[in-house]
Amino acid sequence: MFRSKWGVALFCACLLPLVVRTFVLMIRFGVVNFGASPRRNLLTQSQAFAQWDPLRADFYVEMVMATWPGLLVLVFVTSFVSAGAVARDRATNALELYWTRGISPWGYLLAKWVGSLLLLSLLTCVGPLVLWGFACLMAEDWSLCAETALFVVPMLSGLLLATAAWTAICVLLSALSQAPNQAIVGWCMLVVGSTAVGAVLSRVFHDPSIRTWLSIWDAGGVVARYMAGVTARGPIESAALFFGGVLLVLLLLVRRRLALSEAIG
Repeated sequence: MFRSKWGVALFCACLLPLVVRTFVLMIRFGVVNFGASPRRNLLTQSQAFAQWDPLRADFYVEMVMATWPGLLVLVFVTSFVSAGAVARDRATNALELYWTRGISPWGYLLAKWVGSLLLLSLLTCVGPLVLWGFACLMAEDWSLCAETALFVVPMLSGLLLATAAWTAICVLLSALSQAPNQAIVGWCMLVVGSTAVGAVLSRVFHDPSIRTWLSIWDAGGVVARYMAGVTARGPIESAALFFGGVLLVLLLLVRRRLALSEAIG
């Protein structure tokens, strides 16, 4: 991703939610002073909406899990990095070379997944951690740090778990695809399509929990919010079963595909 100017530009654009919330912190704590009125309005908004209150985990979780722009960031980064990870090597006949050099198919797949996870985690885990550090440093004293420290580890664990599930599904889908473009299109259709279908059906049947077992994006949000102690938008059981089912099916399909590739190679 960082080997091209477009990749660097995309990564910088994905940092915009962090920049915006950092600016909100600067106004809230008086680092940037536009007068009493903007700060008073921001404090009022923080009391009305938990996602703008730096004393609550919502402020840091929603930086990643808010559908806008979180879904867009996920689609862009994974499409650029993860979706074509395996399919690109298959298209260039690099897999056969790896097999002849003693690299196992599962070791290769694990390396691709870890690489994708580490890169996306810079945005989904390191970003909220940096934002929390900024909040602690901008506050008048260390009381904010003391009050919020208890939810930081569970919050980061939830964000990491959701990121791990997303990247695993993306890499496994790439392993099933014949070409990079096919993997990218399939991944985008899966993420955006499942989110759209879940949103429509949840409105039709007036049951928000439908989204947690139909949408990859919303299932990840439920896992992250649940572990952070934030009000989840659905039962954690359905989100866990959804991720488990999707990953199990993809693993079985990929196992057969990689075994055939190794035998042919």
